[in-house]
Amino acid sequence: MRTAARASAVALALTGVTLFTWIAVTLVWGEPVTALKASRAQAELRTELVQREGRSHAERAVAYRRELRPGEAFGRIAVPRLGLSTVLVEGTSASDLARGPGHYRITALPGLGGTVAVAGHRTTYGQPFRHIDDLRPGDRITLEMPYGTFRYAVTGHRVVDDTDWSILRRRSYEQLVLSACHPVHSASHRYAVFARLESQTTAAA
Repeated sequence: MRTAARASAVALALTGVTLFTWIAVTLVWGEPVTALKASRAQAELRTELVQREGRSHAERAVAYRRELRPGEAFGRIAVPRLGLSTVLVEGTSASDLARGPGHYRITALPGLGGTVAVAGHRTTYGQPFRHIDDLRPGDRITLEMPYGTFRYAVTGHRVVDDTDWSILRRRSYEQLVLSACHPVHSASHRYAVFARLESQTTAAA
């Protein structure tokens, strides 16, 4: 009996010490079990956040491209020399270009390092590219996309046959091509302006 009583007393003492220690730890450092869970959860969240914040232009552009459908808003274009600031549409069909300058779906998106091409009317539907031939080397063109802003500088131009697709050829650098029918009131040729990417800024995720 004495042995059993002694064992019970020891057990109660240990329980008391454990309980006291638990209370002390909780009061000083907070409840440890849930704190550990929260710590692990925070670590996972930090990893997720870093992954999201660390996504490159290319990763975000690829994700954006998967969402794009013909006729939908593509981004914004600003060309100070032409006094132009307008929304671009995805696609270059007649119905697309009736809404605004259109992005050639066979070309890259800004930030992917390829050739980005945009076509626009010169005499109808607001004639956004009416004075495309006024652009000069060094003039700035900005494309604002949901995932970033891309700034290009004009490098030159060419007049090509309307069946000449060489203007869309990929280069060793990211290139922007603006094109419109040429001469005015004719569709026999195209006036193409070339610009090279100079800088880019990532939009907040």
